[in-house]
Amino acid sequence: MRWVAFLTFLSLGVLCAARVRAEDEALASRLIPFDSLTVTNRALVHEVTDHFTLHCDYTAEVFKARIPVFEYLFDHMESCSALAQKVGLITYRATRDAEGRLSADDHDGAAGYLVNVYAAAGKRIIYVAGTQHGLFDASGRGVAVVDYHARAGDEIEYTRAAFVKVDNVVLATMAQMFSVFLRGTVDRHFAKVIRNPVVLSEKAQSDPQKLLDEIAQMPAADQQLLAPFTKLVRSNASVRLVEGKRPL
Repeated sequence: MRWVAFLTFLSLGVLCAARVRAEDEALASRLIPFDSLTVTNRALVHEVTDHFTLHCDYTAEVFKARIPVFEYLFDHMESCSALAQKVGLITYRATRDAEGRLSADDHDGAAGYLVNVYAAAGKRIIYVAGTQHGLFDASGRGVAVVDYHARAGDEIEYTRAAFVKVDNVVLATMAQMFSVFLRGTVDRHFAKVIRNPVVLSEKAQSDPQKLLDEIAQMPAADQQLLAPFTKLVRSNASVRLVEGKRPL
């Protein structure tokens, strides 16, 4: 009888695991167009979403900016990081590593890299891998999904979702038990990723000349890096003048 009970327990465990796995895959598939990702990027994303430790959804937020400016900053994180450092949003800078990934160390316990794995109208997906030092030293990977659309009055509304996988098995178990602590860390780092393109695109909308002046004060190499963005900001400002709108 004990063997029967044991086998029953095992079979229930397998069924529950299969059900959880199916639910996890369905959740990820609703947010991520896997068939539209490259083979390499799809593998990166599946590494996280197939067995994630934590999933986070965030309520919609609205800010004043134009889609082309926001998308440029999101798609060119190296340029975005350089400008964010100049205007005082961050104290460090992200740079390209030997493999072409955007790497950064915030000098506050977190270091890692990110890869833009998907870009389409109204959606961006980023793969992130890194380490967090603190009470526990942990490494992990994440997938950040940002959906957005334009609203009336030069506004953009966006929503966010994240899948996180903690690599250390023991810490992953602890994270599931004490998810509030992991959630706080995820919230903080995800906010950092999205904050720079949001705030900078707001500045480009509200006071483009001030932002252009900031760029003009940067070293020549940085000005060259930001040349396409400078052109975009000027173009956006010209459109607003044609439309009879002044920066707020």
